[in-house]
Amino acid sequence: MDVLSHYSSPVIEFPATQPLEKQYALVDNCTGTDPPPPSKDAGTATQEKQSMATQTEQVWSSDKEVDYDERALAKFLRNIYPAVERELLNPTPLVEEQEMNQSRLEEELQVFTYQKLEMGAIENSIGLAIWLSVHTNNAPVLVVSTVAPHDDWCEHVDQQLKLFIPQRMYHSNLVVFTELKAIPLKSCLRSLCTNPFNKNMFAGSTMDGELFVWLYEPGRSGAGGDTSVDIKQLYSFSSTQGAAVALDWPKEQLLLACYGNGTVRQWDLSRHMSLEWEYSLPASVTSEPTALVALSLDDFVLGTNDGGVYRCWSTGRQATATKKIQVQPLRRHRFMVSTLLRTEMEGNPYVLSCDLSGQAFYHDMRLAEEDMAQVVVQIPLPFKNVIACSRNGNIIYCPANDGALEYYRVSDGAHGHVKGALRGRGSFIRSSDNGRWIITGFYGNDFQIFYVEL
Repeated sequence: MDVLSHYSSPVIEFPATQPLEKQYALVDNCTGTDPPPPSKDAGTATQEKQSMATQTEQVWSSDKEVDYDERALAKFLRNIYPAVERELLNPTPLVEEQEMNQSRLEEELQVFTYQKLEMGAIENSIGLAIWLSVHTNNAPVLVVSTVAPHDDWCEHVDQQLKLFIPQRMYHSNLVVFTELKAIPLKSCLRSLCTNPFNKNMFAGSTMDGELFVWLYEPGRSGAGGDTSVDIKQLYSFSSTQGAAVALDWPKEQLLLACYGNGTVRQWDLSRHMSLEWEYSLPASVTSEPTALVALSLDDFVLGTNDGGVYRCWSTGRQATATKKIQVQPLRRHRFMVSTLLRTEMEGNPYVLSCDLSGQAFYHDMRLAEEDMAQVVVQIPLPFKNVIACSRNGNIIYCPANDGALEYYRVSDGAHGHVKGALRGRGSFIRSSDNGRWIITGFYGNDFQIFYVEL
């Protein structure tokens, strides 16, 4: 065993790299979870004495004047004031209130799945449909067609336009929509529109540039049903402009057609089909039109692919074929405008626009600067791209997945849902003029008809 002895070893010094006057707090990086304190400049930072009783702090402001745009500030306040006022008067309801509103809406406005229409369409097709005049039991005549998927030119020469007549069931107050007529088409339809002044007349535009005007001729009801109904072709016109992306009727004998290149044409059908005037959108409208709705004679609203909404009107009746029209930009959407609808709210005329995100705007047609009064509705998810609305504009209907239907009440944000039994995602919806019937599609090979109990 070694014996320990006293031994004096030399001292080895490790000089400090930092001045000894400064002290640093050590932080355990292995276990600490709190963020490090902010760095402060001890040489320049000043602290104001605080009153412990009032917990106030004196804030120093710079003597340098700040420049700001008073006009921009006034416009900003003017824009947000209506929304703030609406929120204060009608605050966003709580979750419990929303659930109560939903139950109340589904009780007050009952919507039922009614009938499925099988079409025998090409895979991945979409649907088009319009309602004509009422035939029986408040049920209107229905015209439908399918649009096959396209890469460029339409080569589907065996398409059809089908007519469904509501027929009353034996010993029942119900009706069933029965196919009674089919018209062959040389290409797929791009647009289809009912004449609101004569609901037996309708127009359609095909992918190859053909513009058709048809007349539904009701037959006599007998023991065997409505077997003598017919669809008569009144006019047709071939255009080099391509397919009309949207159609509408300013008057009974006037047809308005809008094309993807920005051209708008009005046709006079009083004696024969003749071009009354033609108008090209100005260079300020940089995107192609996607939707159109006529307000009155020489007054219409356009929606575009980049979310633009424009009101176009003419103050005089020019004799020339080239129309001089004034264009007023309305509130823009962020995505493509998929729907434009005429409606009324409290007896006043509005245009309802919707884009692919489900954001809907109610444009007040009485105001020159509509930003002063604007109703904005953000349709809740799931994603919505097309809508229909009730006659008073308070109810918005949207096609949902798997043949379901969702509807919303604008006044209180209540939401209703009708469960479907099909497969696929709906991309089309059309409501009848009396508000009792809704058709959605296209789900694989089927349209879905709903009935609204008013």
